[in-house]
Amino acid sequence: MARKCVGLLLSVTFVMMCPVVYSDYQFAREPRDQFIVVGNGSSDDSESFSLQCEVNYLYPNERVGWRKNGRFISINETILDLPGTDLVDSRRYTVDQQFYDCIGCGGRYTLNVTGVTPETAAMDSGKYQCATVYDDFQMDQYSMTAVVTIYAVPRQNHPLCRLSSATQYNISVATAPIAVVPYETLTFLCLSDPGFPPVNMSWSQRNRSRELQPSKVGQTSEGLSFIEYEWAPSNVLDMNAVFTCRVQQSSILQYDSECSIGPFIEGSDRTTYVPPISESSTVLAGSFIVITAVIINILINNIYRH
Repeated sequence: MARKCVGLLLSVTFVMMCPVVYSDYQFAREPRDQFIVVGNGSSDDSESFSLQCEVNYLYPNERVGWRKNGRFISINETILDLPGTDLVDSRRYTVDQQFYDCIGCGGRYTLNVTGVTPETAAMDSGKYQCATVYDDFQMDQYSMTAVVTIYAVPRQNHPLCRLSSATQYNISVATAPIAVVPYETLTFLCLSDPGFPPVNMSWSQRNRSRELQPSKVGQTSEGLSFIEYEWAPSNVLDMNAVFTCRVQQSSILQYDSECSIGPFIEGSDRTTYVPPISESSTVLAGSFIVITAVIINILINNIYRH
């Protein structure tokens, strides 16, 4: 918006007077959608994002604030304290404010969110808006809505398969085939980062079409999602059985990974043995899409900044 500034000499003070041209719409720049992927690496990975808002002018007693999911989270540079909500973390949310060099001309307000991790993905995702507001929190105008979508995918070595029994707590750490006590119930445990949106976990047996009914599902004290299945090998028909834990994420990423236990084998003494369990998992889909999504997001942000 073009303005013509006029210098006036009043007493000994030179004052810049910039007549503000008011239009119907206050925003020169509005926030844009963000697509962010976290995880798929170490648990220490973190990302950040910024949303920009540029205001042409401000009326008297008018300020600029950021709204998230319909509630104000900041006024000018101040992050609001919102107890009892998970809308904002004042340690990670900041607003950079840059005023234009004339009276009533508005400025640029950039919302910065740092330390975005799989644990904060749900909090930081949402709908963001920039708004002009009077001192009594009465809104004047608000910008277009920017949707920030954050996907948290499990680490590359997940899921992890574990096997235990009443007499042998953690068979999975063995380096050689372990004999299984006949008819003793075995517990298959599958562990994974929970992800966001949350992952779906299931156990299945090779050459069986249906999923196996889990004996327990939940989260560990370390925050990992888990699913258990119990099985007791009974006869030779159970030989060569392979059990697979599959972890899927029903989102645009289409994350799909698995780990397996087996095959169970019969030794010369007719004892059932289970081979060592590999620590690695097989990613069936998702890695290429994760990388592509990050690249596309970087390109979009660079185009927007320039």
